[in-house]
Amino acid sequence: MITLKKTLVYNTELNERRILIKSLLQLFVVIIVLIVYFPVFGHDFLYFWDDQWVVMNRYTEGGFNIYNLWAIFTEYYHGQYAPLNEMLYLILYSLFGYDPFYFHLASLLLHVSSVLLVFACVERFLLVNTKIQTAYPLLIAFFTALLFAVHPFNVESVAWMSASKILVYAFYYLLAMYSFLLYIHHKKIKYYIFTVLLFVCSFFGKEQAVTFPVFMLLIYWFTGYSFKDRRVWLTTAPLLILSVVFGVVTMLSQAEAGGGALSGEASYPLWQRLVYACYSFVEYLFKCIFPFKLSYLYPFPSVVGDALPSWLLVYPGLLTIALIAFGKYIWKNSVLLFSLIFFLIHLAVALHLIPLSRFAVVADRYAYISSIGVCFALSYGVVHLFKTCGKKMRIIVSILFGCYVLYLGVYSNLRSRVWYNTDTLKRELRIILKEREDYQDRNRWKDYNMQYQEKGKDIGNRENIENKEIENKEIKNTKIENTKNN
Repeated sequence: MITLKKTLVYNTELNERRILIKSLLQLFVVIIVLIVYFPVFGHDFLYFWDDQWVVMNRYTEGGFNIYNLWAIFTEYYHGQYAPLNEMLYLILYSLFGYDPFYFHLASLLLHVSSVLLVFACVERFLLVNTKIQTAYPLLIAFFTALLFAVHPFNVESVAWMSASKILVYAFYYLLAMYSFLLYIHHKKIKYYIFTVLLFVCSFFGKEQAVTFPVFMLLIYWFTGYSFKDRRVWLTTAPLLILSVVFGVVTMLSQAEAGGGALSGEASYPLWQRLVYACYSFVEYLFKCIFPFKLSYLYPFPSVVGDALPSWLLVYPGLLTIALIAFGKYIWKNSVLLFSLIFFLIHLAVALHLIPLSRFAVVADRYAYISSIGVCFALSYGVVHLFKTCGKKMRIIVSILFGCYVLYLGVYSNLRSRVWYNTDTLKRELRIILKEREDYQDRNRWKDYNMQYQEKGKDIGNRENIENKEIENKEIKNTKIENTKNN
């Protein structure tokens, strides 16, 4: 009896110590996020890069009344349908007016919340899965959350107010992910109901949430379920149906604005979209592992109706060779297999296979959730290399990983400063456009500019950019004055 009491006391002390360590690790990650992203607290709105219509619109200013709330949830707006994101703007405007500090604070808090959810989801997944074995779930979860927290790919989503759709969708998506992992472990119906509701909320943030049912199948697979099991399909089918409905809603919203698969807008033929899918996948993967020369805009190398540049055709071949050369190894390595499938699932909507209204071949913000897969693979590899190698190699691994994290954090900090205002952001674009061979083709860029001007953008016109800085200040002063009067 005495021995049993001693064992219970010892286990209680171990559990309390583990909770303390976990809390300290989470606090450390939060502090790192604040250090990396502190420049955004002084940022302005980007008045001529979407904020002037995405953030500042009639819904944001319409107030909490039945008519405005009904409009937010039932109307498309410039090809967008993101009611919960619009609700975020409505709440912030109702409390603080158009004060950019509070808007950016809200974005940063959403990112911090997502970082903590990544920590929780990775730890929970490592505890319930049957294919990836490890004795260090807490450490792997910590490193995954740390990499995700400071990754430069995520700066666009955090520093650009118009990209808050990504943060809203990701927050609910990760909550749904954690709820589903709890359902897998406890088999309680309440967790499944929470999962469905959170999935719907995630879609109300952004359309990329439609991939969640496919992610559920991946989790079922890695937690030992057979696809012949009826429970797998009975629980996944309702969300698959919802995803189809949500996909149609997305295409209808874009068609209303004259874009996407259901509109008459010209699009790339299927074989060119396949080439662009290969190119985009490689670019996203490479930039996730080695973020370098990131930009807020990556223009398509060709316009619709033109032949593809010959160098693009290398990418399908490159992926085919890589699949043949490393396919068997990846299949046998559960960590790489899970990470790559996770990465691909959450990028699927952004790979141009389905014609959607996209103005860039790659966009940093679309990899927000996908980057978790890369961060997980890197973290798992570092932890297990550290635990299995000798003392000298441990020192080398620690130094290299520390330098990598430091590079990501410093780059993210510098990158966040680029998003201070429209002018600091568009300096990059002037350089990008000048480097294009077709920059002097006025007819081609005229068509390209018109697409952006519909949303308040003026791409490739240096004089307009400079002239609009004067308008920028006038609009800003007007907004501030209106806020004070209200």
